[in-house]
Amino acid sequence: MPVSTNTNTNTNTSASPSAAPAGARFVLYALQGRVYASNVKHKLVDLGRLAQEGEDGTYAYLLDGDKATGSGFAGAREALAHIAQTTSFLFLDGQFTALEDLGGAYRPDLADAPQLEVSLDPLGRGAPVIHAPA
Repeated sequence: MPVSTNTNTNTNTSASPSAAPAGARFVLYALQGRVYASNVKHKLVDLGRLAQEGEDGTYAYLLDGDKATGSGFAGAREALAHIAQTTSFLFLDGQFTALEDLGGAYRPDLADAPQLEVSLDPLGRGAPVIHAPA
């Protein structure tokens, strides 16, 4: 069973499209042991570690900014979904101000990376909305 130490008190983890008002869209990516996020301006930031660990091959993450952790996920996409469900707009948006843009020549090739698009309400009303892959 996945385990998390994220302190977000929002216990509504519904991913239905009607769960939250229209919000700011972000895309989360898992690539080469890292979690990346991009915003609508195509800025890309490195949020922290996401990797397989242990003999059972489950995934775990540790976000650098708030030290949120989670473990026991069957795959990278499940870990990304947990991050999306437990991360606030204020935290994620703040990372785009605080962290360096990885765009340009050093931008990782994310075309084949596991990814998840999420909408977060800037006012914190409702649960995050996870969008189906295109």
